[in-house]
Amino acid sequence: MAKLTVLLLAAIAASISTASPLKRQTKCASPTVRVSWHDMAAADKKAYIAAEQCILKAPAKLNKMPGAVTRWDEFVSLHQIHALQIHSTGQFLPYHRYFLHVHEFLLAECGYKGAHPYWDETRDASKFTASPVFDPTTGFGGTGSGTGACVQNGPFKNMTVNIGPGFTTKPRCVNRQITDFLSSLTNKAAVTKALAPKTYEEAWISIYNGPHLGGHMALSMMNGDSITSPGDPLFMLHHGFVDKMWYDWQMQSPEKRLTEMGGPNAQDPAIGFLEFSGGVEQEAAMWGKPTAAMLAVTPNPHNGDPGNVTTLSHIMSSLGIIPDATVADVMDPAGQYLCYTYK
Repeated sequence: MAKLTVLLLAAIAASISTASPLKRQTKCASPTVRVSWHDMAAADKKAYIAAEQCILKAPAKLNKMPGAVTRWDEFVSLHQIHALQIHSTGQFLPYHRYFLHVHEFLLAECGYKGAHPYWDETRDASKFTASPVFDPTTGFGGTGSGTGACVQNGPFKNMTVNIGPGFTTKPRCVNRQITDFLSSLTNKAAVTKALAPKTYEEAWISIYNGPHLGGHMALSMMNGDSITSPGDPLFMLHHGFVDKMWYDWQMQSPEKRLTEMGGPNAQDPAIGFLEFSGGVEQEAAMWGKPTAAMLAVTPNPHNGDPGNVTTLSHIMSSLGIIPDATVADVMDPAGQYLCYTYK
């Protein structure tokens, strides 16, 4: 009997190791409410920024991601390693929702107890530089300058990220280059257009090529590098905005859209990133290619899927920061796995 009990406990432990510790038996009863940075109290902004600084300075824990020195490096490396699976694919939206959840976990490690914020970029479209997001005291600091476009003020001045550019691992500053006229690509009309499609197959592309891409162009985080742009903590507010767009699209018809998935689960090498021409080989001239060490820890893009299409069973990984999750887990932000809504 004792031996049987030990075996049962081992089986339970094994099952827990492959599921999120936050997975509940029922839907969450009290979801947190994500609000735009504009509407956060100054004390909450400072607490969030302090946690971001903590992650940027904390030593790496996993010793798995090539080139990672800090906990933040591990997080950015996660995006780098998955880059060719999570851009221009159907899992673009669910993976980045999961990525935000990984970020929530890291924030909690550093003592942050509030909801994850987002940036309602429609409120600052055409005039990003005037946004409270870039306040040097209660924000992320402003635009960069000089050869490296390093941020010149605010909490991330003189901070170092060791992941990037592209598929390299070299120390560099947190940098961005804000262009106001490009920020018009995130206005209300652009968001309305992005959310107009009736099917997920159309909607993820519309959001991806619309305000998502427009915001990246206007901010040029980490030299506009699609592979390692999360090196700038501002990335998380921008992708909170992207996630809210998907949430708003889902809430237009939740009975259908909370379970609707599709699109390829890995890039077509002949196409590569939708926003660049020439396919993966030509794009490699910009960013290089994943190193052997990166490929050694890169998950199979078809994990959980029976073919080349992203399904609800698709498995998403953070390489050990938090347990793996499926696309189905993250479809409902206020479901059994996640627990938030947007305001």
